[in-house]
Amino acid sequence: MIDIKTINELGQIIRGVTYKPSDASTKFIEDYIPVLRAGNIKNGRIIFSDFVYVKPERIKDIQRIQKGDVVIAASTGSKKVIGKAAQIDENWDGSFGGFCIAFRPNIKLIDPKYFGYFFQSKFYRKKISHMSSGANINNLKKDHFDRLKIPLPALEDQKRIAKILDKADALRQKRKQEIGLLDDYLKSVFLEMFGDPKINPKEFPLVELQELYIDKKNGTKCGPFGSALKKGEFVNDGIPVWNMDNISTTGQMVMPFRMWITPEKYSSLEAYSVIDGDVIISRAGTVGKMCVAKTDEGKSIISTNLIRVRLGEKLLPLYFVSLMNYCKTRLGRLKTGADGAFTHMSTGVLDNLTFPYPPLDLQNKFAKNTALVESIKQKMIIQAEELDNQFQALMQKVFQNSQ
Repeated sequence: MIDIKTINELGQIIRGVTYKPSDASTKFIEDYIPVLRAGNIKNGRIIFSDFVYVKPERIKDIQRIQKGDVVIAASTGSKKVIGKAAQIDENWDGSFGGFCIAFRPNIKLIDPKYFGYFFQSKFYRKKISHMSSGANINNLKKDHFDRLKIPLPALEDQKRIAKILDKADALRQKRKQEIGLLDDYLKSVFLEMFGDPKINPKEFPLVELQELYIDKKNGTKCGPFGSALKKGEFVNDGIPVWNMDNISTTGQMVMPFRMWITPEKYSSLEAYSVIDGDVIISRAGTVGKMCVAKTDEGKSIISTNLIRVRLGEKLLPLYFVSLMNYCKTRLGRLKTGADGAFTHMSTGVLDNLTFPYPPLDLQNKFAKNTALVESIKQKMIIQAEELDNQFQALMQKVFQNSQ
């Protein structure tokens, strides 16, 4: 029979580094120690960038990261973020901030890789979601982890299981990387065909975006403000409402819709409608995310924090979105922040955006190339989803006795 242990029995909980603003910097300073924050934990991986650098005297020896440590976001205002975790799988000279904690597994009791995989399991996420479901639970404490239990087979069996999970995880990560390479390929094709817009090596004529709108009135539209569309007017089914979550950071339309209004409400907001080929742009959150709308589902409208751009026949929406995604730091006076998003986006900014205008036949040629790559990409996405499902099935089998 497999033993069951609480997480706290299998390692040490370490609190993150606290520091004064005068003891830290977001810019690299020699001899300062890089410190991870909750934002460095993404999709079960540690992102080794965008650190805060802290004076070494503020960091205790025990707070220095060790290979095998699991870093967890333990204090946050977001229920979605709290509890997200990732394992340090390489030697790294750094630490972690006060809004995080680290679990350091006892290697005499548990294999570090097996331990790390537990924190990516659905059982862990479900338990964390349950513990943080109370209105005032925004901090994970030691007693919360007393309630987390993990099946503990013999150490050699743990190592064998971890190797199996490693192989399954490597397959799905490889497929995801290959999908990313297709995105890189499209960017290289774009630059080969059209060149850097700041340099304009093809000597295309310069135009303002407003010259290429379908017409002056309908070229751009901000979403409805204030009392025009209140939260209480959303319903569980009806006419879809676009929001920022329907746009990916890579320029793709993301489904499903999650907000709807009644047909009657749509009638009063028809000016904010979306048709096939419209460009939808976020002006809050990740500012400047955009995609080309594909409206097979019929009627829909944009929400408050979005801008709709409706182009005429001389500019392909795909070309414009690709230009903005691939060359965002090379366009006029547009500026981006540390996260890569635009710092500001408005209809006025869009109206006056100047860029090189390539011939329509060249835009169409790029669109055909994109369609071919996207068809390959969609097949790979389906394969990646299948690999994810297989990995999660393995995880479920391994951790099915978790409580």
